[in-house]
Amino acid sequence: MKISVTGLMVVVLASISSGALADMAMTEAEEMAIAEKIVGPTNNDDNCESCHTLESEAWQFTHHFATFQTRHRSEEAREILTAMEERSMKRAPQCRQCHYTNEVANGRLRATFGVSCESCHGPARDWLAIHSKVGGDINNSDLKWGTGRNEDTASRKARLGMAQEMGMIHSRMTYDIAKNCFGCHTVPNEEIVNKGGHKSGSDFELVAWSQGEVRHNFVSSAGAPDSPTNDLSPIEQLRRLYVTGLMVDLETTIRNLAAVQESEGKFHIAMVERANLVRGKLDTLLATVAIPEIKDALAVVPDNFDASTSVDSATADVLGAAAQAFLAAEDGSGISAVDALLPTSYQGDAYGG
Repeated sequence: MKISVTGLMVVVLASISSGALADMAMTEAEEMAIAEKIVGPTNNDDNCESCHTLESEAWQFTHHFATFQTRHRSEEAREILTAMEERSMKRAPQCRQCHYTNEVANGRLRATFGVSCESCHGPARDWLAIHSKVGGDINNSDLKWGTGRNEDTASRKARLGMAQEMGMIHSRMTYDIAKNCFGCHTVPNEEIVNKGGHKSGSDFELVAWSQGEVRHNFVSSAGAPDSPTNDLSPIEQLRRLYVTGLMVDLETTIRNLAAVQESEGKFHIAMVERANLVRGKLDTLLATVAIPEIKDALAVVPDNFDASTSVDSATADVLGAAAQAFLAAEDGSGISAVDALLPTSYQGDAYGG
């Protein structure tokens, strides 16, 4: 399957609440537009926790939750703030865009939580009511935890489909979820690395991190709603996550490289190194299992990156399109050879897992 830049293009996400806007640091106006649509996980009458109690409990045991109370107190944070000539992580846009969920209070941006539900699933104000109504009809009754067991397939499809059209990022939207993860775990801000001394990103692998402490598979578990568990995602989905994670990692890194302003600066060199590392993992993947969408996309990617390698966002578009084409074509059952590449341990312990 051949992928062209003009064929299947990446849709730039505009629904990230506390994270990078599709690999690029946001302006304050963009932050404000998103923050105005944040409901908040716990502090409103109709919120995430009101239905997703177990998921909320799991979140409160994560570093994503704890960062609101702890991150700004670290010595590392203080050093970065000093270098960036900023006083507060919760007020500095370079920090708050990734580390916090931000709402609008009295016309100003205000960090209210750490990385939370809407950071990954999109600001909920536009879609929360539709998401909770039978069939997506705003005049129908609410679906609370356990009441949806008899919901027919057509009603569920309509309900979730309408919510997704209005900005909800469902957990089954693997590419979109991965984009949100890598939008922050591969740092999109060049200045905060070069000037502030911030790390250029995390050693982030999508399977290991999604199946660890952030895992919250209660609704989809076999025992739900009466005896929900928090088991690993099915092996077929783990395979899809692994492939998608590598593709989005390289896509995000190449977007960062294409936007570099300071040639051979710390950020530039770190992105070059990351691109080579991920490209090598993708080569190993293709040596293990044939995935035509990935093979064709990598044909436009340099075999090796150095400080003089020229890339542009069109190359990243090809990778994003290929990742989406792969997910559309492969349910995971046909790529069992990927199992040999999957991580054997996860990032932290899952709540109730």
